[in-house]
Amino acid sequence: MNNKLASTINSRSVKVRFLASLSANIIRMGLGFVTGLIVARGLGTANFGNYSFLLGSFTSIIALLDMGTSSAFYTFLSQRKHSPKFYLYYISWLTVQFVLILALIAFIFPQTWRDKIWLGLPKKMIILSFLASFMATKIWPTVMQAGETIRATVVVQLGNILLAALYFCVVLALAVLHRFTIPNLFAALICINLLFSLILAKKLKNDLIAEAEDGFSDVFDKFRSYCGPLAIFGLVGFAYSFADIWLLQKFGGAVEQGLYYVGYRFGAVCLIATTSILRIFWKEIAEANELGDKERLNNLYMKTSRSLCFVSAFGACFLIPFSKEILSLLGSEYEAGYICLAIMFIYPVYQSLGQINGSYFLATGQTRLHSKIGITMKIVSVPVTYFVLAPSSNMIPGLGLGSVGLALKIVILAAISVNISRFFICKISNGRLNIFNQFISIGFLLAASFVIKFFLIWIWHVFDKPFSGLLTMIFCVPIYVLIAGVIIYLFPKLGGLERKQIRSLVRFVSWPIKTKE
Repeated sequence: MNNKLASTINSRSVKVRFLASLSANIIRMGLGFVTGLIVARGLGTANFGNYSFLLGSFTSIIALLDMGTSSAFYTFLSQRKHSPKFYLYYISWLTVQFVLILALIAFIFPQTWRDKIWLGLPKKMIILSFLASFMATKIWPTVMQAGETIRATVVVQLGNILLAALYFCVVLALAVLHRFTIPNLFAALICINLLFSLILAKKLKNDLIAEAEDGFSDVFDKFRSYCGPLAIFGLVGFAYSFADIWLLQKFGGAVEQGLYYVGYRFGAVCLIATTSILRIFWKEIAEANELGDKERLNNLYMKTSRSLCFVSAFGACFLIPFSKEILSLLGSEYEAGYICLAIMFIYPVYQSLGQINGSYFLATGQTRLHSKIGITMKIVSVPVTYFVLAPSSNMIPGLGLGSVGLALKIVILAAISVNISRFFICKISNGRLNIFNQFISIGFLLAASFVIKFFLIWIWHVFDKPFSGLLTMIFCVPIYVLIAGVIIYLFPKLGGLERKQIRSLVRFVSWPIKTKE
């Protein structure tokens, strides 16, 4: 094997792609975190709530019209390359979705409908939010998906970093120039996502094309067969996600929306590992399923789900005790949302497992089962959302819990949904179902985090020093990492590992120290 070929294969291995994706996502999440702080502080709770409500509403609407076609697109490309006609058909479908939604909100819906749906927000802002959401959640991810199917993870993630960096610079410039408004933020999202989509698509074009022809009827039949069960799932999913943000905006107002969205965005920090591995996992599962390799399917699922559960819990459980201190970075008006934030930090654990389960179902073509589980849970979710958000004075009274109630509902139902899906995946793959690992991981890590925080607070008091939340958080890090390391060494299966892998890692880490001695 020549050096060039060996280098190509090595750069596209699962480990290299995961490390590239993880490194890029850490940088991108860091940039996104700081950018989010600037946006939240600059807009204030009410405007930030409106900003979040608009983006969230169109994310739901776009997902409704998608009907699972984006998942089909990625799965089919993961199996093999396709002809230019295949891409042309899919781009045409994206264009239909774009034109239809734009026509509805700009020309067809009367003002009274817009006021009902978007609760009186200006038409210009509604249109800009749609354009921003479509570019950020549809166009750019489609190009990224295409890159991942040819294992061009390094190039894709480099583009992700540059996009996040440019958006950070633009947001900073808007703040310095006193042009910090919701329409300007949407305009920046539109331009930056469109620019990077065009650049990356041009770079990947030659590697994506195959010579074999794709007839329209064949492509249409494949998409119809794959997406049929997902169409109803998409409709119910739209009702579920739109109901959450709409009911919160209506009953809680823009401030509660802002507090909830802050919790949601901060919680997303704990999804770094999942975001990094998800497309790689999907690609490998789709390929293994196509080859009929059942043993590899089961091993990939079990190891990936356990490791991601532990990693997500590792980040979430460390941050939960410091929820109030974290929100103080945004200003005193956000501190009231610390309970919501603490609850939402648990959500990424189940979001990680849910995304892994969903990817497994979609990559193996189990769309009907995936839809049945998802539809059932989402139908249950909508009345529960009303119950926790509606005020007690309503004709049908509720609990009026605001952002805290919505956070509780999301976490509890996510945990139930994840474990139902795990049951069916284990049944299909003849794997062993163990639902206790997730609770053991969360319990151990959460206890460790609280104990460390209270111990350090006690130390501050002993030495008669004023309590500093953020400084305490910094001192917590090495102790928490050490304890988490002991936990994973004693119970390696919690992280989807084996004892020999842990020992190899310990030897690798300790080797430079022994060499130095």
